[in-house]
Amino acid sequence: MSQDKKKGDKDELLKRARAHVHERFDARLAPKYLFHNFAYSSEIEGALDDLMEKTELDENTQFLLRIVALFYPLGYINGHKKFQDTSVEELKAWAGAEGLDLSSPDGTAADWLKAVKNADQDSLLPVRILHDACWSWLGRKRFDRRSNLLQLERDAIASKEGDPIKFGEEMQNLLLNFNYLTSVGKRKYDKRRRKNVSSQQSDNYKIEQKEVKARTGKNFGRGIDTMYRTAFRNHINLSRIADGKANMMISINTIILSIVITVSGASLSFFEDVFFENPEFLVPIISLLLSSLIAVIFAVFSARPSVTEYRIKKDKLIKSKEASLLYFGNFLKLEKKEFIEYMATMKLDQNALYDDLAKDLYDLGQVMHKKYLLLTISYNTFVGGLALAVLSFLTVYLLNIL
Repeated sequence: MSQDKKKGDKDELLKRARAHVHERFDARLAPKYLFHNFAYSSEIEGALDDLMEKTELDENTQFLLRIVALFYPLGYINGHKKFQDTSVEELKAWAGAEGLDLSSPDGTAADWLKAVKNADQDSLLPVRILHDACWSWLGRKRFDRRSNLLQLERDAIASKEGDPIKFGEEMQNLLLNFNYLTSVGKRKYDKRRRKNVSSQQSDNYKIEQKEVKARTGKNFGRGIDTMYRTAFRNHINLSRIADGKANMMISINTIILSIVITVSGASLSFFEDVFFENPEFLVPIISLLLSSLIAVIFAVFSARPSVTEYRIKKDKLIKSKEASLLYFGNFLKLEKKEFIEYMATMKLDQNALYDDLAKDLYDLGQVMHKKYLLLTISYNTFVGGLALAVLSFLTVYLLNIL
């Protein structure tokens, strides 16, 4: 009967502990703590039923663990900073009022609570069990709901809306790197934790798409495709414009060269008399001829087909980080079978595909830069030569009149 009475006393004391923690949360906890509240305390206590099953812990240690589990999140009534110190103070104050001895063969219950933060460095079984109970939510089906509450709580504490993409990445990293410290914890929760990693990754992708669509009105993949499509279209249009301007320069200057050479070479008596009597008139003609010739040369260089080619060995071309194999000047170095295998791999690796498009776009930009540079020299030479020819002709003409 004494053992039954003793057990009944512990059950009664555990009920009073629950009531006390619940009351303290109701009286002191700020509404913004949506995750760390009495529901979390109850969740930790409930997880202990699974974790303490078939353990070597004596009855008193198990009882103290339940008490500590209830008090663990209570420190949030004074804020999230150093909440464990507040939890320890609350636990000691309540235990003192109840006349409860917190000591056990594995140390005091207050020490367990403090040690949860660095439980992986603590060899005490109660601490490791408490640690797994506190993080049991990572290995449960309702992980996503608990995660959402934690995100809302963080946003409320920061008084601003956080980055959902960043939070999702933090949760995924936490799930990937988390390790339960007891064999029971691994058996009960680790399988589900691994499933939650996969679901969190899927959620992160959906969140990223949603955020991008909210900012741009387009889905993530569509936005990137549109960006590359627009960039390539603009460069191709600019190349077409440059070729048109080059053809115009070639046409104009070849006409000028043809006329001047034909007239000069026809040995017309009028021009012979003028040039033999006034050889200074050769200056504007030669200026026009030279400028037109130079302008034509640079315009032809600008319109000439240009192939960007990297001096990379064939066996290193596929793994190269410089050359894009989407460009014919590069992939023709490969055998057809190698190129088909490369394209099949690219279809499965979206990052590599966009990287190759970026390389191709950069190489196209290099070609465009060279093309417009040559075209600029051609136009400047033409305008300068034409102006020099006219000015020199006027100068010679006025000198002859005077």
